[in-house]
Amino acid sequence: MSGLLSLRPSHILADPTGSAMAVIDSIVRNITAEGWFYGQLFVAIALGLTVDVIRRRNLKRRYGSKSVRVDAIYGLIELTHVVQFAIIFPVGLLITRGLQAWAPWLEVKALTQLPIWVQLLILFVFTDFCVYWWHRFQHQSRIVWQFHKTHHSQVNLNVLTTFRATVIDRLVALAFLAVPAAMMKVDAALPVAIAATLQFHQLMIHSDTGWSFGPLDRIFVSPSFHEVHHSSLEPHLDRNYGGVLSLWDHLFGTWAPRGDAELTYGLVAERLPESWLRQQIVPFIGLWRLARERTARPAASGEETPA
Repeated sequence: MSGLLSLRPSHILADPTGSAMAVIDSIVRNITAEGWFYGQLFVAIALGLTVDVIRRRNLKRRYGSKSVRVDAIYGLIELTHVVQFAIIFPVGLLITRGLQAWAPWLEVKALTQLPIWVQLLILFVFTDFCVYWWHRFQHQSRIVWQFHKTHHSQVNLNVLTTFRATVIDRLVALAFLAVPAAMMKVDAALPVAIAATLQFHQLMIHSDTGWSFGPLDRIFVSPSFHEVHHSSLEPHLDRNYGGVLSLWDHLFGTWAPRGDAELTYGLVAERLPESWLRQQIVPFIGLWRLARERTARPAASGEETPA
């Protein structure tokens, strides 16, 4: 047996020991192949903890909170790839292939003739540009915000908050960001490769270290820059949308400086349930409340109208 895919019920019954060894061998090979990711996560967590200790933060209150435990569940699901293999990858491939098959007019043929490294560079810049506008739309649309607000519900910002996003939020974002890949008709693996390469950056900007890149903050998103985005202070609300490149915020007027006040995180005037399962239905509850609010307005206005 070469791995999990070769296992059959008859094999398991006939040779339970050999089947167990096949499972273990498959797990070991997968962990070894993804050692780079586990290494990134370990380094990011270690750096965050080091800063916490140096700044004498209350580690028990910070990491012992229920909200951080929920983040850990999101992280565990990410590490085991349960959601990716069951939903994200199949849907992402379906969307990309669908766009290429049913919307061939999206393809910019001149780009497909370029060397692969040039395609990757253009894809990265254009995708990051789309990320900026999508992220901005997530905050400015009350409907789309229902899918994104779970990510902002964490009051104890930490490395694992990177993974705090509902499945439906990831799918909606994936559908939007599949357009750049379809325009260039790139291999479906390329956007995944870019995301994997930038994973450490995403982990660090959620680490609450307060680190700045100095003058480079005008080009690249630093931890300090992104912490402002998560801040619940009024001057910081709906600001600093950039994913990797911060220059979009400077170009389009959505940049906000950090200032001297101590940052606080989380949603304004709203608390979400600290449960992974319950957070998956938060978007639908939010949409239901919006619909109820909208239907209540005409009735309320009718009551106020004199007879």
